[in-house]
Amino acid sequence: MFKQLSILIAFCVFLAHATMNLPTQEQYNEELKAAGMSQSGIDGLNALSQKFVSQYPIVQSNKEASDKFMAEYTEEAQNYVKSMNPEDQKIYAESLKKYGLI
Repeated sequence: MFKQLSILIAFCVFLAHATMNLPTQEQYNEELKAAGMSQSGIDGLNALSQKFVSQYPIVQSNKEASDKFMAEYTEEAQNYVKSMNPEDQKIYAESLKKYGLI
């Protein structure tokens, strides 16, 4: 459960970056790239972030729909992170630690 929550939080990071003094999507991408993450890993995380940003607002006012979206999104995010190569997973985990998300 904690792992699911941390993955979800990581993808929501970009929604709250202005109020939490977190990096923008572009800054975060550069950090991941500088740390050695593959471009495919960065692109996959971006796709997940964009999916959340574009689709969650559509369902957020309906509890049942938002709960369903969050469950499906969390599962998709977990599956994506598991499919990343081990080095990308390590870089991603370190980035979560850096921002206090795990």
